[in-house]
Amino acid sequence: AAGALAGQKLSVKLNECYRALDPSHAPGKGKRNAWFASKGKPAQTTPSSSFGQPLDGSSKLSREGVPDLLEQLRKVLLKGKGYRIEGIFRVSPATSALKASRMLAENGQVDQITDLESAAQLIKIWFRELPTSILGDCVDGIVDGEYATGPECDAALQQLPEVNRQTIYWLLELITDICRYESENRMTAQSMVIVFAPNLICPPDSLDPLSALEVNKRVVQFMEMLFSHYNETGGPATRIGRIGASPSMVAGTRA
Repeated sequence: AAGALAGQKLSVKLNECYRALDPSHAPGKGKRNAWFASKGKPAQTTPSSSFGQPLDGSSKLSREGVPDLLEQLRKVLLKGKGYRIEGIFRVSPATSALKASRMLAENGQVDQITDLESAAQLIKIWFRELPTSILGDCVDGIVDGEYATGPECDAALQQLPEVNRQTIYWLLELITDICRYESENRMTAQSMVIVFAPNLICPPDSLDPLSALEVNKRVVQFMEMLFSHYNETGGPATRIGRIGASPSMVAGTRA
């Protein structure tokens, strides 16, 4: 009951902020996705940019059905054994290294990226700079706390466009790949979810800090439930052998 009340209060606060920003629209179902557009996006993007582009069918896709840039960055990371680096995806690379790596990615030279922490950071940046959340119309249900189980989370994904859905599954597989080496990189499945959550849904600046923190918490909870369901139902085989700790999570903690 307390959780439901908290959810109602957050929803009311979100809707008040929405009306203040866009008085001409009601904050109904499916309305808040663009409102939760990612922060940190470049002021301008060009048609040739590899980041900040909408998933409207114009993106070049890999054989896995996900944006090709993501798959290339993943290959760089795995080929260089970046999954063995302590704190990978959590530790920020040097600013100069990230800038140089991004330039290579923008120029279609991803295979020349040598700084593995930058490759990991660019994956997070790709999600963060999308014009709207990769989670699409699931945004409403997530911030309103509508999903209570893994199957419910997965069912919600089935309503998304194919490229969004496949990209989210791709992310779950990447998380699995990394946390199998937890003994070396100190990154559990929960750690990976926590570092990715702020890049999947970004609350608007008009939302007060406590409410913004609650939104992020709900994204983490959604992704944890989705990840657990993904593993329980036998997600796609990962590209790294099955070794080390189990990546499954139960009630927000690793099993």
